[in-house]
Amino acid sequence: MVSYRVLLGSVAVSLIVLLACGAAASPSELLIGIWNTEDMDETMIVEFRSDGTVQPEGEELQRYVIIEGEPVTVKIMNLDSDLVYAELELVFNGDDQCILSGEGRIMTLTRVE
Repeated sequence: MVSYRVLLGSVAVSLIVLLACGAAASPSELLIGIWNTEDMDETMIVEFRSDGTVQPEGEELQRYVIIEGEPVTVKIMNLDSDLVYAELELVFNGDDQCILSGEGRIMTLTRVE
């Protein structure tokens, strides 16, 4: 009985170490989801989808491209053309909050789901 406890304990510790040392999610993975956005002008909900589209509340469906590097940049573009509406720097403050800034705006995004 004691050997099973030791075995289970070592398995549990191993799993914890594996989870803690696992690869961090990329900015592309972290951005997917529904966010509450706040800036000086307004508050709204925006959804970044895994198919590369973004749906701001009350606006047309758009697409986004993340350019990873230093800094990470997000381009918000027209769905059907390469027209860029905004090019913003993306900084994460944990998994559930990030800041998009550029072009004279700073938006704080807080994950809803």
